[in-house]
Amino acid sequence: MADPGDFLQQLGPDMSINIFMQLDDPSDLARACAVSHTWRQFVIANELCKMLCLRMFPEVSSVTHLVEVNNMIEPLKVKSCTSLEWEQRKRNHKVYAFLARGLTSAVGKNCIAEAISASSTDNYPEESVRNTLEPRDRVERRASYWSSKGESDPKVSESLVYKLNAKLCIVTEIHIQPFQAFFQFGYPIYSAKSVRFRMGHLKTPKMDNGTVDDSGDGDESENKYVWTYTSPEFPMAQENCLQQFKLPQPVLSIGGILQVDLLGRVQRQEIDGLYYICVAHVQVLGRPLSPAFDVEIIDSSGRCMLKHYPGVESHASSASSTKDESGTPSRVRTLTAMLMERGVRSWEQMILSTILGNAVVVDSDESDEEIRD
Repeated sequence: MADPGDFLQQLGPDMSINIFMQLDDPSDLARACAVSHTWRQFVIANELCKMLCLRMFPEVSSVTHLVEVNNMIEPLKVKSCTSLEWEQRKRNHKVYAFLARGLTSAVGKNCIAEAISASSTDNYPEESVRNTLEPRDRVERRASYWSSKGESDPKVSESLVYKLNAKLCIVTEIHIQPFQAFFQFGYPIYSAKSVRFRMGHLKTPKMDNGTVDDSGDGDESENKYVWTYTSPEFPMAQENCLQQFKLPQPVLSIGGILQVDLLGRVQRQEIDGLYYICVAHVQVLGRPLSPAFDVEIIDSSGRCMLKHYPGVESHASSASSTKDESGTPSRVRTLTAMLMERGVRSWEQMILSTILGNAVVVDSDESDEEIRD
C-alpha cells in the first residue's frame, strides 16, 4: 500500500528527480537515502549523486569504471545482469558522493603549498623561487622576487615548479606578478613575453619526498614529472601588477604539480646587457580536495588512488592540542592520534575504488550515514 506522505509515490519518477535535483549539497542526497529504503533505492537507481556531482563539477565527468576494494579488478559475483547493474550503481553513488563532498568542503583559494624548483636562479638564495610565494614586494626592507640568470638570447625561456596543497585540485586561474626593479635606473619590469601552464605528477611515488630544490641548478622537470595538462600560451603585459590568466575551462589536476613556463624575455639589464625574467608573486586559484582525502600515484601512466580518511578533518581541528613544548606540532603525537583513529576501522572499510580518467579514485566502503557526517 502506497504511503500517502511519500511524494515519490505520489508524483512519479520524473517530477521526483526534478525535486531532488534542486538540492545543491551532495550530503543532502545522502540524508535523503536515510529517510526510507524506497528513497535510497530511488536515489541510487537514478544516479542522482552522479548527476549532482557532474552538475557541480563537470571536470570529473571522466569517471568511467569502478574496481573492487583493495584494487582487485574482478567482475562482480552476482546472479543476474540486473544485480550487476545495481551493484555498479551503488558504488557509483558512493564514489560521486565522496568526490562531491571532498571538492565542496574547500572554498576557492590559493592552492600553492610550496615552491619546488626554478630552471635557473641568478643569486641564490636571495632571489630564490620561494620568494614568489610572498605577496609583499618587500620583506624586511629587501625586495622579494625570483630572478633568472641573464641570457644574451631573448628567446631563452624559464620555468618555475610548484607543489599544490592537494594532489587533486580543480584549478581555474593562475596569477603572476612580474617584478619591477625600483633600485635600477628607469624602474624596468622584467616580465616574460608569454606564459604557459602545465600540470601533472611525479613519475614515480618514490620521488614524492625530497623533491624541493629551488637552487636553480638546472631544469630537470622532464625527468621528474609527467604532464597531463598543458594550457595554451597567454601573452604577458610588461606591467607591475598581479596579472590574471584564466584557463579556458577548469582543469582537474591529478598529482599536485604545477609548472609555470615563462616564454621569452623582453627586458635587458643595463649593467650587463643581458635579458632577465623576474617574478614577484604567483598564485594558483582553485578548489582543492579536503584534507580527509589523499591521492597516491600508482605508476607513470597517471593511474592513482584517492583515499578517504574520515577522521582526518576532526584531527585537523584539534591539531593545536598536538604541539610540543616549543609550540610546533609533535609528529609522534599526531601520528599516534591518526593510528588510533584508523584502528577503529579496517583498511577495507576506509577504501573504495574507481578509475578517474586513467586514474583510480578510491573512497571508503562506509554507509551513507557516515557520508552525511
